[in-house]
Amino acid sequence: MQTNIRNIFTLGIMASAAAALVACGGGSDSTPTPTTPSVTVQGKAVDFYLSQATVTFLDCSNKTTTTTATGDFTFPDGCSTSALKVTGGTDIGTNQPFTGVLQAPAVTYKAGVTPVITPLTTLVAQLGAAQAAALATKLGLQGKDLTTLDPMQDAAVLKAAVVVQQLVDQVAKTLAGLSKATGGTLTAEAAAAAAASAVASAVNNASGTADLTNSTLVTSVINASVQNAKAGFPASVQANIAAVAANVAALAGPVVANQVSNVSTALGTIVLGASPAATLAALQQSGSVNAVTDSAKSTTSNALVAAVTPAALADPTLTTNLAALGTAVSTGNTTAIQTAAGNLGGSVNSGAINDVANSVKPTNFIQLASMTINGQQFTNFNAVTVTGGTLSSIKVAASQSGDAFAGGAAEVRAGLSYTYNGNKVDVIIEKVALTFNNGALTGAQVPVNTPYSFRISGGSITASVGLTNATADNLFDSANGGSLNLPFTVFLAKLQNAGALSATQIASLTPKSTSTFPVTFAVAGQSGKAVSVATLVSSSPQKTQAQTVQTATSTVSGNGITTSVTLNP
Repeated sequence: MQTNIRNIFTLGIMASAAAALVACGGGSDSTPTPTTPSVTVQGKAVDFYLSQATVTFLDCSNKTTTTTATGDFTFPDGCSTSALKVTGGTDIGTNQPFTGVLQAPAVTYKAGVTPVITPLTTLVAQLGAAQAAALATKLGLQGKDLTTLDPMQDAAVLKAAVVVQQLVDQVAKTLAGLSKATGGTLTAEAAAAAAASAVASAVNNASGTADLTNSTLVTSVINASVQNAKAGFPASVQANIAAVAANVAALAGPVVANQVSNVSTALGTIVLGASPAATLAALQQSGSVNAVTDSAKSTTSNALVAAVTPAALADPTLTTNLAALGTAVSTGNTTAIQTAAGNLGGSVNSGAINDVANSVKPTNFIQLASMTINGQQFTNFNAVTVTGGTLSSIKVAASQSGDAFAGGAAEVRAGLSYTYNGNKVDVIIEKVALTFNNGALTGAQVPVNTPYSFRISGGSITASVGLTNATADNLFDSANGGSLNLPFTVFLAKLQNAGALSATQIASLTPKSTSTFPVTFAVAGQSGKAVSVATLVSSSPQKTQAQTVQTATSTVSGNGITTSVTLNP
């Protein structure tokens, strides 16, 4: 979809049939005349649910109605089957205005069957209702009826719908930026349709299950969408549409792929609550909605394309340099952006690209400067090689730039995850109280009676454990000017002391040489508040990617780091 919200609202349509009244004649020679059943069909608009959105019934004289606070709407009298369009309103998940367009094909009315309108039905509308089952399979939703299933009632469908909507939204914004840069006349609705058509085709043509976060797929979608929207651009662009499409895709592709990937990662594995409201509340509490909201609010792809001259967008010799600029913008690293823009010279409006750089650079954040593992310090968070035989802890040097907590308490929920010996170990700490002095970290404590949750899965050991600490736990270390200490052995000892695992099992979960294993660390604010985290790259702060750590009972979704650790003797 094309929207300012973290969108995954589904138009769930609930149908109820009124009993038919049969009129009887009074004379013996009269024949009873049956009446037409009176049918009232109710529906639901979902992107998360869309409140106060306008629903247009395309096959019923374009009559319209407005959704309720939970996305419900009623078909007009005499209309039980119609193709649908939804615009406007507010996404109740992100509390952002919905600026996109949802579509759904006409569904044959059946009592008790609810037609819906969602980001997924938008793709179905582009390909045709006959392709709904094949499309579901390509999205990894085999056997699910996309035209009648409310995403808020199915975890896998909900995640797919949100990711699809944000991809369509970001691509539509890219098209709007191209129209602005070239003096085109492309409307928001035409941009949304062009983007949805390109996404639907990419999914339909994928080999196996489509990965909507894949950078190659995203780039191809943008390329196709530009060509789909050709009529909305001036003659000069239309004459060079292939070159323009390739350049716009190279420029905006990294930015869009980054946004969509963050949304997908932040959502993690969605767990349905007892009701749609409970599901949404849990997603908000975990921090999962923050990435969706950021994507919905972002206009980066629009502004980036508009910052490049029309001549440059049509120049096939600049594709590589444009891709480098897009990659730099996707990281939010000011130094890299200015370097990449400099390589394009007059092809980029300096004032406009400065505005783009300022909009994506981190502000008011926790900065992670380095890691110390087994006494060895690293500034590269992507992959490290250490010695020592056994991994006991990772110490991450941290400081605060500006006000990372918006005037609130410096408290976070923290998640740590690693995979070793085929076993995935997830740990969530529900509260870590941080103390800063002039930006420097001076304390990190887990207060008494703070809940911990653990999950071990995927290998020979399966366990799900919750416990609280009887005494405060210290996670602060003075290394490198103040570090957050993540002690693997201490966390594992808690499991052993609780009687959840044996000493032998604990030993098998303790990383030892020689091995290579991934480690993920994520933080989110209390009550789902966003906390920005950045690392220092080329002397400039660079916002980290979304990370999610999940146990059976809790989820932490926020900024963080993932590193690959190779442990040698």
